[in-house]
Amino acid sequence: MNVKKTLAALCLASLAVFTLTGCGSEETGKAKSEGGKVQMDLATAYSADSPAGKAMKKFVDDVKKKSNGSIEINLFTDGTLGNPKDNYSSVASGDLDMTMSGLEGLDLYAPEYTFLDAPFLMKDLKQQQAILNSGIGDKLKAIYKKNGFTTLGFHNRDIRELAGTKPIKTPADLQGLKLRLPGMRVYVDTWSQLGVSSTTVAMNELYTALQTKVAEACEGGYEQMATLKLYEVQPYIMETNHVYEFVGLYINNKAFEKLTPDQQKIIQECAKEDLAYADKLAEESRQEYKQQCQDKGMKVVEVDQAAFRNALENYYKEQFSSKWTVTTYDEVMKYAK
Repeated sequence: MNVKKTLAALCLASLAVFTLTGCGSEETGKAKSEGGKVQMDLATAYSADSPAGKAMKKFVDDVKKKSNGSIEINLFTDGTLGNPKDNYSSVASGDLDMTMSGLEGLDLYAPEYTFLDAPFLMKDLKQQQAILNSGIGDKLKAIYKKNGFTTLGFHNRDIRELAGTKPIKTPADLQGLKLRLPGMRVYVDTWSQLGVSSTTVAMNELYTALQTKVAEACEGGYEQMATLKLYEVQPYIMETNHVYEFVGLYINNKAFEKLTPDQQKIIQECAKEDLAYADKLAEESRQEYKQQCQDKGMKVVEVDQAAFRNALENYYKEQFSSKWTVTTYDEVMKYAK
């Protein structure tokens, strides 16, 4: 009888040790640590030769160098690991360690912050940067962190303009215009307030849509105009500067927490330095693409930007009262100087 009790006790003890060992070895996220070295994956939908792609390559190299090889980051560009929404979902769940992705995160996790992407709301880039660096931006970062990922910083990717077959200088010139827009709700709703007839066409079909008059105009950055050769079907580009497009560099919370304090500091310092580098490359690239469009015959038209903002003021005040309730129109305008 005593032998049976002893055997039973040993079995229970072994089971307990096995269970505790299994729990202790369970890992969430993809970050792997072996012999003091950490390996992580960073994904972005931007191409390897874009300013964002080049800056992320520099970030990967800088982190490895400054950490003396204790942190190695595998970089996946060109949408290799999925589109931006896929990357956001993966970094939130821990299936992916890091991502550099755009405004899709607002739609997914913080729709009350989509005003940051609202056409003609921002007077200039400085206003948007000031907002992102204010308490408003801190609340956005807190929402992201609550959803599983930490914000390492932002990159000013591009400025969106309006292109068409005729000069457009004031809101009155937009009435009835067939404008191709991306599918984001804030874009469609806002431009509709200005009297356009919006249509959503896939990017790979945009040139043909403009050529066949399915759409009369489109909007986007100079990079889009140049790489898609839209100057062949859109002779005018209006510098509306209606959206200052930013993207963020994010890391899964648990992947970040696995790092030592020194490693966390290296990640943060390299992110700050290399996102600034991305900004520099993006502005240089923008000027090059603008010159390319002009060389191909595209005429740059000066626009009364204030007239567009004034036309949307009452509409935006309503949106802040009903949808963008994390702040107010007056608070956002306080950062416009």
